[in-house]
Amino acid sequence: MSGKHTIHHIVTGELESSLAVSLLNSGAHPDLDRESVLPYGYRHDIRRRDGSLNEGVMVPVPVWLIEGADRTILIDTGLGDLDEVSAMQSRYGVDFVAERRGSQQDIVAGLAGHGVRPEDVDVVVLTHLHFDHIGNNELFPRATFVVQRDELPQGIAPPQFCMFYYPEYSYKVTDVRDRLRVIDGDVELADGIRLVKIGGHTPGCMVVMVETASGTVCLTSDVMYNYRNLELNWPMGSFWDLAQLMRGYDRLHREADIIVPEHDWQFTEHFPKGTIR
Repeated sequence: MSGKHTIHHIVTGELESSLAVSLLNSGAHPDLDRESVLPYGYRHDIRRRDGSLNEGVMVPVPVWLIEGADRTILIDTGLGDLDEVSAMQSRYGVDFVAERRGSQQDIVAGLAGHGVRPEDVDVVVLTHLHFDHIGNNELFPRATFVVQRDELPQGIAPPQFCMFYYPEYSYKVTDVRDRLRVIDGDVELADGIRLVKIGGHTPGCMVVMVETASGTVCLTSDVMYNYRNLELNWPMGSFWDLAQLMRGYDRLHREADIIVPEHDWQFTEHFPKGTIR
């Protein structure tokens, strides 16, 4: 079935992303003006739950449904309960969660639009264990969860200063411990679907290479957060190992025909129907 896979983009909510998170060094560059580096949808009027106004981008939090393999495969489980996430983040002095979900931002409804129920999902690939990639793990009772070994220490017992891993959310991983498939390095998940360990953003962050009729598509997870990261070869501001991350950028350019950043509404301009074939 190699070359016959279809990829569906399903949004599970939105988060606020500051310029400091979107681009390393907040986009400051001696040869580029500020407007030319701002991510898609940058605004000056983002209203947080506490009523304050901020500059930044509201970014989608997607999961990716892959069709065409011999199993039903989902990439990440997205953003969980908004109130729970907001309360959890507030303990650490941040609150990046939108007050409400858009009408189309529901993982169960999104899957149903493609004829899939949560119990139909056979494999969930957890590209890394940040809160916005594991938020709905409990919805998939039959799935095996694939994760890199290097992600587990931070995902299960993160230190309090380890941003985007939260001790309060470790249950999202431990509650599925009996169904974890722990890997170490690159793995062929199915014919035409490869998991590639990049690291960089987190110790065990991986991308997913999918063979489609359009060529090899790389679902980058947070290795590439937005299209500015891709276009300018400029990483986001949240990383574990910058040199490792940039080596990963080089590899993605060598091995993929289509590179898809994770958190960017600009995706819908390239793929208006939310599907890559």
